[in-house]
Formats: sequence, structure tokens, C-alpha cells
Amino acid sequence: MATPPLVRLLIADSSENRAHEIDSVLRNAGIATRPEICADLSVAVASATERPADLVFMSAHFDHLEQMLPALRESQPDLPIIVLDDTAEIGRLTHGMALGATDVVFENDSERLLYVVRRELNHVCQRTQYLQVKKALREAEQRCELLLSSATAAIAYVHEGMHIFANEDYIRIFGFDSADDLLGVPLLDLIDADFGAEFKARMKDYSGNQESFAFKGRTVAGALVEGQMTLSQAEYEGEPCTQVLLKCTPQAALPVQQPPVLTERTDEQPAEAAANGSTATLFGDIDQFAAEVDGIIEGTGAVLVVEIDDFDSLQAEYGVGGVEHVVEEIASTIKSQIGSSAMTRIAHHRFAVAACGSKAGSDVIANDLREAVAGALFEVNGRTVRRTVTVGAAPIDDAAKIKEALNLAFKTLVRARASGKSNCVLWPSAEHLESNDDDSELSAAQRRILRLVNEAIEHDRFVLLFQPIISLRGDADEHYEVFLRLTDEKRRQLAPEQFLALAIDNGVAGKIDRWVTLQAIKLLSAHRAKGHNTRLTINLTSNSLLDGEFTQWLAVAIKAARLPSDAVIFQIAEPDAATHVRQAREFVQGLKAMHCRSSLRHFGLTENPFDTLRHIPVEFVKLDGCHVQNLDGNQERREAMTEMIKKLQSQGKLTVVPMVESATVLSALWQAGANYIQGHYLQEPSTEMNYDFTADD
Repeated sequence: MATPPLVRLLIADSSENRAHEIDSVLRNAGIATRPEICADLSVAVASATERPADLVFMSAHFDHLEQMLPALRESQPDLPIIVLDDTAEIGRLTHGMALGATDVVFENDSERLLYVVRRELNHVCQRTQYLQVKKALREAEQRCELLLSSATAAIAYVHEGMHIFANEDYIRIFGFDSADDLLGVPLLDLIDADFGAEFKARMKDYSGNQESFAFKGRTVAGALVEGQMTLSQAEYEGEPCTQVLLKCTPQAALPVQQPPVLTERTDEQPAEAAANGSTATLFGDIDQFAAEVDGIIEGTGAVLVVEIDDFDSLQAEYGVGGVEHVVEEIASTIKSQIGSSAMTRIAHHRFAVAACGSKAGSDVIANDLREAVAGALFEVNGRTVRRTVTVGAAPIDDAAKIKEALNLAFKTLVRARASGKSNCVLWPSAEHLESNDDDSELSAAQRRILRLVNEAIEHDRFVLLFQPIISLRGDADEHYEVFLRLTDEKRRQLAPEQFLALAIDNGVAGKIDRWVTLQAIKLLSAHRAKGHNTRLTINLTSNSLLDGEFTQWLAVAIKAARLPSDAVIFQIAEPDAATHVRQAREFVQGLKAMHCRSSLRHFGLTENPFDTLRHIPVEFVKLDGCHVQNLDGNQERREAMTEMIKKLQSQGKLTVVPMVESATVLSALWQAGANYIQGHYLQEPSTEMNYDFTADD
């Protein structure tokens, strides 16, 4: 084993003779030491804090060891601390290590003492080498970044279709103000529409070998960019990615062309329709779809947005080629149910479908195609695959309103996902239909909700509920998530889904967030004053995420409550973060500057959750409830859940899994390695922070 050439030794013992005996044992074994002997434990702890030694010995005879050893361990987590005890009992070994000692050695056991010392000194050498390599790596990365920044060519790195780095020339070519504005932007967004199909085909066929071709792009102002694009394999911050090198020719600025209105933009788009007469063009033109709907709508009908459930795990298991085959088969199954009705593919795993007839008739069609997919068997590489779909539906009686109806159907689908639903058909509520009919004028029901919200803020009519978050890995802190209810005129409590979306759309949700934050930290401060080591997770809306003054206000509020910053965790939704990547990153970095921690909820709801997570350095990730559904007895879903948890933890994230409704699910999550769980099986949300956390020890 490796040892430092000269060991800086700190021995805390009231007996100077015993201290010299330890030093002699090490010297006789050929270990060169530079000892410092302290007869006072407080002096030794202060010395170890100011000038960290390579190795520390502490006598178990000190009266205040139980208070000072944990404090030293907290301030110096990597320092090897060996406790010397003259009581040769196994319980003393356990007790010492529980206090924070690296090991406990009994007096007069010189042989074991040397084994422990050599082991810890080897760890010291390994850590020193690790820090040296880490420093060298960082210096090399800085040199590479400097070279990339000063390179005469325009260079960018792209991971899963999204920009993760670009030098100044690349940023300037496309007219961005800074690198932050470009990070997270899909490469496809910079490609000219006329070149889009060819570019998607090239990206689909790209094998990783260096490839060059002529390209056409567009600046943020709409000006044409032409030149040569070269793709090659690369690695950035340890992640495999694609290097994009551009050599452009100057072009006169052209008039800005407005892109067609689509429900959603996709990162990949094969250039041709699916082979053998595929039922859906990849990806379809919404205008063409609207024209087809115009020809078949008679009276009333509906637009359906059909989304394949649990698509991420399917893609992870069978790869891009295999999953594309399944998507095409599902498209064929849907087409067989709708006959001559219009259909187009609007995303990797999402279709737009026109259903003719009344709403009741459309509901039958939607359920028929859902059941047809659920009952179908698909083959990939000799393996049988089964999948379900979730359908968001919206009525339509005028083909001119196809895009509005399509957007409403998509929003309905998103709401279904947010509430953890799958394998079902959902229609918008009456309030959503009213708001869709006339976006410029609020309905009477909406005005009533907004009035209730404003009155609740002014007169404290909101109700806070607390649901415990239980650690499966030994965290002793008490942890609750804060939930919100709105009290109406009849003292009935309204859940957030009944008022929060409207508040967000009308810019009122930021006031709600501030009210919740103030009330929650006041209650937390009073609760901690009773001796509880409690922390809260507070959910924030996109209004606060986009409010540049929120973190400044938050710093004042936490300081006024005299709370440690890490006692409160602020949680944002993954769909909000994916929509506002730059703002979410700045928001989380602002929290870090205040020593506050952050969390991302509804994780796994968007198409590329790990790509969003790459840009937003949160400490906690709360999975969306859809991943927990049907976990009982479903081995595939368990394996997908375990894979997601392990991938998150490999990135240093603490995982929280909600909707634990049974002992079977709890057991499955424990085996999957989840850090924290919550759900009605443990305790429903309550107005009091009264959960007995000691019962789970």
C-alpha cells in the first residue's frame, strides 16, 4: 500500500507517554511521521480544523469526545480519525464509529493499529492523486475551452439534438446575444425550413463518422445562413456528443419567414414517410391535416391527440430503430380503427386524429382505438411488446378552428399526465372549453376563481397541508412537502388543479407562491423552535421561475424567519424547466448562492427529461406519478423505474417517488434504491406536521 513520504500526525491524548508510544509503533514499522501532540481535546480539534493532518488519533478518555468528534467530522469529512480505547468491547467499536470515527483500535493491539494506519494512509495517497488528476483535468478543460473560444471556425457541441456548448463565432453566425441564450436550443431550430427534411434525413442516417455536407440555416432574425457543416463524434464534460463545425458564406438578410403553427416542435423528423405505406407521414403538416379535417367534418366532431404511454422506457429498452417499428405498428392499429378519417404524426410518439360525429360518437371512436392498441401485440427483435395510449380530446364544429382544438386536446393530454393518468381518454372541462372559445374574455366561472384567489391572498384564506417524505436510506431529518388548498364562499376546499393553471395564465400565481412561502417558513420556524429538525419542500409555479426579483425577496424572507437556508427546498416542475431552460438554470443557481436546495418535480413527464436535467443543477428529483402506476406485479415497469433511479443517482441526485399506495409498492421502491418516498399509504396531507418519523427507524 502507498503511504505519504512524511505523515503529518496529530495525537490527542491526555497522557504524553501513550502518544509517544503510538508514534514509536509507526516509526518502527517504517512510517516516517511528523507528530503533533495535544493534551487538550479542544486544542486538537482546532488544530485539525486549521491545519488538516494526514492522520488523527483521539483517546476515548476525553469527557467531551461525544460532542467534539462529530463536529470535527462535519468540518473535515475526509480526515482519517482513529479512536484509541482501552475497553476491548465490540460495543465501543460501534459507538466510536457512530460518532464519526474512521475506526476504533483497542490499546495494546499494535498489529491491528498498523493495518488500520496503512489502510487509511493509502486512502490519503489515493485522494491526493485524485485531487491532482481532477485539477489537471480541469486545467485541460479550461485550455480546451480557450482553444474552442479562440478558434477561427464556428464550433458547437450537440447532445441529443440540443446545444450544450458553442464558441463565439457560432453564436455570432446565428445572431444570439450570448452562449446562455443558445444553450438548450435544438439544432433543428437553426435549420432553414426548405432544408429541414434533408437535414433530418442526414441526422437519422448519421453513423458517428465524420461527415460534411452543404447546409442552409436561419438566424434568430430570419436571415439565411449557407455554408458547409461537418459532423463528428466528440465528448464534452464526460458525455458523448456530436461536434458541429460550420464554414459559412456571407448572405444578404432575407425577410423573416414565419414558421407554420404547430402544436409541438420535434427534434428529429425522418425525411420520408414510413415504409410500406405507413399510415402517418413523419412528421405531418398541420395545415394539410386541417384541410383533410375540413373535408370530413359534418356538424360536430373531435380532434384527438394520441400519445404512447411510457415511451422513454420503451426507447431505452429497444433503441431508436426498434421503437420506430413499434410506433409504426401502433399507427397502423390506430388507422385501422378510424378508417378514412384524417391522421398525422406530430411527435416521436404522438398522433393527431380527426374523429367524426357527435362528442358521444367521437368518445366511442377514441375508446375503440385506445382499446385496440392495448389489445395489440407487437414484435421487436423476436420479443413481444405491448403498449397503451392516452388520448386528449377536444370537440370541433369548424375546421377553421382545427389548430385551436388541437392545442386544447394537447393541453388536456398534458393535464392528464400531470395528474398521473394513462391508458384513458380525457375531454377538457367546461371551463377550459369556455376559455378556448374566447381567449380574450374570461368566463364568469374563471372570473369567480380569480376573485377567490385574490381574496385568499389578501385575507389568508388559503390552507396549507403537509405530507411527510420518508427516507429509505437512513436520513434522520423530518421532511414534509407543502400542498395548497383554496377555500371558496361555502368553505369548500379547492385543489390546485381547479385554480392554479388559471392563476398562472393571468400572472397571479407569483403572489400565491409568495404567500405560501411566507406562511410555510413561519410555521416551519415555530415547529423547529420546539426541537424538531424539520425541513419543507415548497412548490413554485412558472410565474416565480420567471420573476427576476423572487430570489432577492426570498433571501430577505428566510433571513427574517431566522431559518437555516437548507431547511427549505424549492421545487419547480420539469415541464416549466424544459420550457424555460435558461431561466430555470439561473433560478437554481440563485438558490445555490443562498445555500438553498432545489428540486425538480414531475420528472419524466417530458420527452427528454435527462437533457433538461443536464442544464439545471438541482439536488432532488421527484419522479412523476405516472412511473409508479401499475408497479404491482409488473416486472418491466419495476425494471424501468430502477434504471431511472440508478441513472439519476449516478448523476448525484436524490430521488423522491410519490404515490406510494401499498406495501408492495413501498417494497419495490426500496429494492429499486429510491432515496425518499411519499404517498397516502404513509400518510395523507394534513394541516399538522405530526408524522411520527421514529416509527420508520
